[in-house]
Amino acid sequence: MKILISKVDPNIPQLKRFITTSAARELSALSAPCYYPKTKKFYSELLYLLKVTDKDIKEFVKRTYKGTKAEKFKLPNDAGTNILLFVMHYFLIKRDQSAFSATMVYFMIIQYARLMYKQIKYCHEDTFKYTLDTLTRTHLFFREKSIPNSLYYLANQMQPNYTKDIKDWNVDRIIAFLSAARTRISQSVKSFAERYYSNKKSGAMIKTQGEISDDESNNYQYQVLEKGQKIVDDITKKITSYKVIDMKAFEEAKQISKIKTSIATLIANGVTNEKHFNNIKMSLQLFIKEAKSVDMVCGNEFYTYVKRMMAIKRTIAQLYFKAQINILLIEILKEVGFLKTYEKYTSQTQFIISSFLAFYLTIMLRRSICNT
Repeated sequence: MKILISKVDPNIPQLKRFITTSAARELSALSAPCYYPKTKKFYSELLYLLKVTDKDIKEFVKRTYKGTKAEKFKLPNDAGTNILLFVMHYFLIKRDQSAFSATMVYFMIIQYARLMYKQIKYCHEDTFKYTLDTLTRTHLFFREKSIPNSLYYLANQMQPNYTKDIKDWNVDRIIAFLSAARTRISQSVKSFAERYYSNKKSGAMIKTQGEISDDESNNYQYQVLEKGQKIVDDITKKITSYKVIDMKAFEEAKQISKIKTSIATLIANGVTNEKHFNNIKMSLQLFIKEAKSVDMVCGNEFYTYVKRMMAIKRTIAQLYFKAQINILLIEILKEVGFLKTYEKYTSQTQFIISSFLAFYLTIMLRRSICNT
């Protein structure tokens, strides 16, 4: 360890930002069916940020496990796995717990990706979605409501048992950690793959809206909108706990609202503050509650629906979507120190800013509910 420590020379804030952003981006992307994160590019970028070579890491791996029971095992000898272990150790000795936690999450993402590439190499999206929606209640992916939530949960489960060992670089305990983490993810991935291939063989998959009969329509719409209410918690947690910025939702909301990029970026970053959890959740719950059909969330009616909700001027309701968005917006602007500037804008510019926030949040929700 001392040899590698003496060789690395990272810009620590830059390294932390890279890890945190990468983990958040991949968690967001994992909401899409059949998405497996790429691992080679990430490894190369870490080498660059640490200012070491592939040879340095591979020599570090040989020194670490030489003479141990894991000397010939595949996972402990993997360079990509060990560079993440090293980064975790490095952040811990620098007393940066949040960066360590983000690296642990990314470690779980990498293990999941490798196992999924192995188990389901050629993935059928409709079968994948159907399998995910029909898992048993005891399956980790069902219990934690999504694959990204499951990986985040596992990362949090591992930390109390292995943080000290990674900090002290206790090799025997690190070997135990690798085995435990891989086993937990492998169990879930393997059982998911078994269900996936069973469904694929039988032809079971989620129907598209065009395939739904009239008799099924009402029940289907209820299920989708009910699913939306359940996903609200996941989206809110993703934004505030995982600090996810959904770039597809960001770009689309920016284009629709015609907002300046600088202000949009300020809001998208500001909304990730955990203080806004309840206001985000309430906004999205009100959005789903007022939807009368699936098309208002997943179809072409979505954009008209959001604009109509934001155009309300008079209502007897004490709680409604537009008012809640404005409450959230003011809290964000106050938090980031932009409120006084906002108050000097014309009512038209203020509306553009609130519309961006409304579309940004609802597009994130739409992407998760409708798998767009």
